[in-house]
Amino acid sequence: MKKRFWKKALCSVLAGMMVLSAAACGGGSSEPAAGGNGGTAAAGTQAAGNQAASGEQKVIKFMHRFPDEPYNSFIEGKLHEYEALHPDIKFEITSAQNQEYKEKIKIVVGGDDTPDIFFSWVGDFTERFIREGLILDLTPYMEADPEWKDSLIESQIEKYVNSDGMLYGIPFRLDCKLFFYNKKIFDENNLEVPKTWDEFINVCETLKAAGITPIGYGNQEPWSASHYIGTLNQIFVPDEVRAKDYNPTSGEFTDPGYVEALKHYQALLPYMTENPNGVKPDMGRTNFVMEMAAMYYAELIEIPYIKADNAEMEFGMFNFPKVEGAKGNQDILTGVPEGFVVSSKTKYPDECVEFLKWFLGKEVGTAQCQEIGWFNAAKGTTEGLTDQALLDGYQAVMDAKAMSAWLDNALYSTVCDEYLTTVSDLTNGDITPEEAMAKIQAKAKEAQTLVGTGS
Repeated sequence: MKKRFWKKALCSVLAGMMVLSAAACGGGSSEPAAGGNGGTAAAGTQAAGNQAASGEQKVIKFMHRFPDEPYNSFIEGKLHEYEALHPDIKFEITSAQNQEYKEKIKIVVGGDDTPDIFFSWVGDFTERFIREGLILDLTPYMEADPEWKDSLIESQIEKYVNSDGMLYGIPFRLDCKLFFYNKKIFDENNLEVPKTWDEFINVCETLKAAGITPIGYGNQEPWSASHYIGTLNQIFVPDEVRAKDYNPTSGEFTDPGYVEALKHYQALLPYMTENPNGVKPDMGRTNFVMEMAAMYYAELIEIPYIKADNAEMEFGMFNFPKVEGAKGNQDILTGVPEGFVVSSKTKYPDECVEFLKWFLGKEVGTAQCQEIGWFNAAKGTTEGLTDQALLDGYQAVMDAKAMSAWLDNALYSTVCDEYLTTVSDLTNGDITPEEAMAKIQAKAKEAQTLVGTGS
């Protein structure tokens, strides 16, 4: 984690107390409550009791992107559980699916109906709100509560720390991208798990010759392609170059590695589900689950979906194959935690933070792991877990030397839109990798101007 975050305790606490004293006029207390992990501070509990007794109820607007079951019921059930424990708190809950959520949250944040707590991604998706002063800095709260800080996995928390040392969110679920493979199909075709790009292509060729679709894939929602491109960018473009290019103030995307990444993505298309731009991403998973495809580049959080649809299928996981001679970092695992942030406009900053301590802590995290197969960033949530696939996925995250944000969340919005559009065109065969990168380069140059003018 950035040194500024972990070593500025005294300054942070003092600054936080001054900031929060001003926020007290909006309904929060004068300083962060320093309760332990998994519960509220005694002072906060006493205050809540007094407020409840006086009939005052604080309405906290909560927005998430998991309307599907069983995830929605789990989340709402925990919110109602918290309400029962804190009669002074009442949640107003709204939700929307992934793409709809992305569009809606961009509109409501900063408006008159801003949610107090809302789901958001690591990277520029959230940092655009930070630049506008719309996200609460959680640093003073965590520095004031060492027990809370020590209860969380540092490698995952640090992903929600920006370049200025600001802690802006807490993970709700850990995630990464791995290739899932059908063990039976691999055994029947005498295939070994590939470790290199050449081995991977040979596996794909063997499967295709046997009449089996090698890779289940759908790109009707172009974020799906961005996961491939993001990983390939990591492989072909040096870390320091990507960091400069993903920053909207300095992005150029002129490194030849970006073209190589697109060429390697293009090389996979003959082995993927036919006409992927016309196929929904979850149909790629369905093809894998129905054993119509031998592999699927999947998120860790999809394990419960796969098991629910085909409990009998035996599958394994492997990292994206290494490419000999590539100049990027091949030890990066694509994927970062996803979590919740607090609006800087909330009337109840302390109450929102106290809730997140509980909701994203070990007790709820353990239940979350057992009931819906998702891990949060609290330590010890896998205790008692017997599902080997989940344990393997969790270990992949823990073992990662480095992790990188999803491309569609890491990039400035206009650059991201151009990337998604051009990669969709590339998928259709309507554009070359070189033409695609020329469009992205132009959009990156335009973004520098937009950011420079505060747009």
